[in-house]
Amino acid sequence: MPDDKPASISISAALQYAPGLGGFPDRVTLGGDRACGGRRCRPAGCFPVFVVALKHAMGYHRPIIFREIDAMIERELKLHVPAGARAGIARELRAQKARRITLQARYFDTPGRDLAAANIALRLRKEGRRWVQTIKAPAGDTLSRIEINHVRPSPELDITLYAGTALEAFFSGLKAPLTLRYETRVTRQVLEIHHNEAVVELAYDQGALYAGEAELPISELEFEQVSGDPDAIFQVGREWLVRHGLVIDLRSKAERGDALANRALSIVAGPDGLVNLATVAQPAVHTLFKAVRAAPVTLKPRMPVEQAYVVSASECLFQIIQNTAFAAGADTAQAGHDAHMEYVHQLRVGIRRLRSCWKLFRGWVPEAPAEATAVLRQSFGAFGNSRDLDVVTKVVAPRIKAHGLPDCSFPRRRKAADQDQDAVAAHPDFQLALLAFLQQLIQLGDAVAQAARADTPDLALPAGSPGSADLVPVPASAVPDAASGVQPVTPDTPARLRPALVRRLNDWLRRIAKKGAKFTVLPIETQHDVRKQVKNLRYCLDFSEGVLSRSSLLPLKRLLAEIQEELGDLNDFYVAEEHYRRLVDRQPQAWFAVGWLRAMQAHQCTRAQGLFRKLGKLSELKG
Repeated sequence: MPDDKPASISISAALQYAPGLGGFPDRVTLGGDRACGGRRCRPAGCFPVFVVALKHAMGYHRPIIFREIDAMIERELKLHVPAGARAGIARELRAQKARRITLQARYFDTPGRDLAAANIALRLRKEGRRWVQTIKAPAGDTLSRIEINHVRPSPELDITLYAGTALEAFFSGLKAPLTLRYETRVTRQVLEIHHNEAVVELAYDQGALYAGEAELPISELEFEQVSGDPDAIFQVGREWLVRHGLVIDLRSKAERGDALANRALSIVAGPDGLVNLATVAQPAVHTLFKAVRAAPVTLKPRMPVEQAYVVSASECLFQIIQNTAFAAGADTAQAGHDAHMEYVHQLRVGIRRLRSCWKLFRGWVPEAPAEATAVLRQSFGAFGNSRDLDVVTKVVAPRIKAHGLPDCSFPRRRKAADQDQDAVAAHPDFQLALLAFLQQLIQLGDAVAQAARADTPDLALPAGSPGSADLVPVPASAVPDAASGVQPVTPDTPARLRPALVRRLNDWLRRIAKKGAKFTVLPIETQHDVRKQVKNLRYCLDFSEGVLSRSSLLPLKRLLAEIQEELGDLNDFYVAEEHYRRLVDRQPQAWFAVGWLRAMQAHQCTRAQGLFRKLGKLSELKG
């Protein structure tokens, strides 16, 4: 692509070059290596003329062209540094003569958070003696961001820098002015690490986020790819994680700062009708972050099977990783028991969803790493031990008491119970397992992008072509070569996503209905298996919703929700019986509870069997 001509391809064409995690067209001219943002811009990452697909972030459906803009893609792995690890990291970086930089940044948004809603961050940052205006936006995978930088003569925001690009229309469409939302003050230590033939830049940030009278500490370690094997950030990150007991935390400073500003600032309308921000005195920052719930997954009928898997599994893994970070104390060390209980609950939901995703795509994509999968299974059980007692004391026991049965006292909850689960969440083995899953998904996404580029060498793809609206770009430098060992296609991978999913889901549906029709006579272990199969089917229907007929899907989802609720109560009654039976020697009145629970178990089994028989009469799923 000649340097004197602006890059211009359609959104659909730009999006074709990634799998939800892909690469950029090889013909984009690369920029030089120079100072940028306290780090170094890499030839693999800086583009003097750059086409960026921000369709999903900003809702535009036309080419987005940046002319002579310093734009780059950064892919970095971010790890939270617990208090106990900070001294060791500081010693190691001093010994290796890491470079020290002082950074001060101001982040802007509208009072209504229009930029945050689009997952866009806009900041002015003082780097040494100069100011740099930066805008960041999603770049396709969990670890990558588009970054556009302009050196500024003063700390004044200048939106006219984006004239002639789609960002101009985005900013002109804002209904409220941009205002300062929060700030960061950080001391960064930078170290260049040579790993085999790759170079990774380590940045250790210590400081705080500030919004109004509130502040939130920053203590994080970032690993950014400079050159060489794109797996190097995982390999280096793995070594530091184990050596210092670090915790994966994928949130950006902008995400954390936005949450802080939401708590620390309130919207106030002035006499002139203009909207302003007012400070809230001393907000409780330890309650900022709620547990991350499952987010919708949108698949397209013509989406490649491997890409559909990456999109689905990545969403599940994000839910797991972020709730794990919260359970391990990242920004939540002072959170109460109920908040902690919800982090663990949503963490376990994420693990169940990821397992369901693996089952849905089994045989079509590479298997998850076996050792990491074993660790995940073991940790799942450890997280569940404490939750069972919570269910009994907070859910079942009040129902028993409400029916007039004699009350029982349970052993006092150990004060260290939450700390035990914190330790499981932060344990290096569990963190390494999550890192292994993340690495495999990034590799697979890059491999799919590489295959897409090989199949479609011409960038001029027509709008609406297969897969064109489903993909988002990441750097071509991140795409692995054949030596990486990641193959996006297995021998059994179906050519078309929709019919493959319909066949598999209908097969599971028939088996569940057949087994459930005899639910009352099934052993408890088999009933539990059926419950897990129902839950698995529900999760997989959520993943597949975009490719299934709504007329057949909605009645099935409603009935499965009823069944799952009945089976959930049944499982609670089984768990509670075990706890009450442990009390009978010292509290004989516990026998009344055991009897009530057994009667409720029989009642729930009968209700569930009736619902399963209705399930067998429903129409099968259609594409």
